[in-house]
Amino acid sequence: MIDQSLQAVALWAGLNLGWTLLLALNVTRHRMKEGVSTGSGSSQSLDRAVRAHGNNIEYVPGAILGILILAALGYSPLVINLLGASLLVARFCHAHGIQQLEVDLPKTRVLGNVLTWALYLIVVCLLVYSYFS
Repeated sequence: MIDQSLQAVALWAGLNLGWTLLLALNVTRHRMKEGVSTGSGSSQSLDRAVRAHGNNIEYVPGAILGILILAALGYSPLVINLLGASLLVARFCHAHGIQQLEVDLPKTRVLGNVLTWALYLIVVCLLVYSYFS
């Protein structure tokens, strides 16, 4: 029988990987629309799509790895689900905010960053605490 915490990690890893794929497809859509094969050309919307995808790639793998280790250490499915859901919501917010062309610093982008950093801090603290407990 598979541990419920590991099943929860599988759910959130799958959903976050799916989100990463959608962001990559969005970059491809913008590239096709703008006729740009590499880089972002002069398109601000393509540049922002690339950054949304890139930023997601920068944060999600480390967070999922930390959450996986917490599951392996025996943290409850509730904790794993809260962390995984928080990560997905944070990344949705950031991706939405970074792609807003009419606002320099959209609130959803800031919220996404703050939630991602808070999640990282929580995971870091739980991992370090696990060593000493």
